[in-house]
Amino acid sequence: MGLSSASYRMIFIDTVPFIYFFEDHPQYAQSLQNLFTEIEISDKQIMTSLITYTEIITRPLTQGQKRLVDKYRAYFTGSKNLSLLPFTIHVAETTAHIRSRYGFKTSDAIQIASALSFGADCILSNEAGWKKVSEIPVFCMEDLGG
Repeated sequence: MGLSSASYRMIFIDTVPFIYFFEDHPQYAQSLQNLFTEIEISDKQIMTSLITYTEIITRPLTQGQKRLVDKYRAYFTGSKNLSLLPFTIHVAETTAHIRSRYGFKTSDAIQIASALSFGADCILSNEAGWKKVSEIPVFCMEDLGG
């Protein structure tokens, strides 16, 4: 069962897939475009955390690319099918549990904890190590197909 299955309505997306999409990655951009189009025409939703937004704007800020930062801000705050999740006390506690159980670094644990805390049905990442998480299905880019 792939990520495009109807059983996944709330999809948490980690940082790297967004980078691949925005930077038109030769291997993955079309699969991501297909996924985002499917989400737009269905009742599915994307969610991601403020960690993703922080990570995705860091390089453009470092390089002085204000227009790109503005583009990302508009996308992450204005997309009707995308929810940008806050860091809450519940997410913090879930993060600690994820770190304790799996040994992930804090930023990765926050991503997973955000997905769990806000009711995601699955996660799309490119971190193969996340697949050991038993609380939620985790897909990597190659799971999208071509």
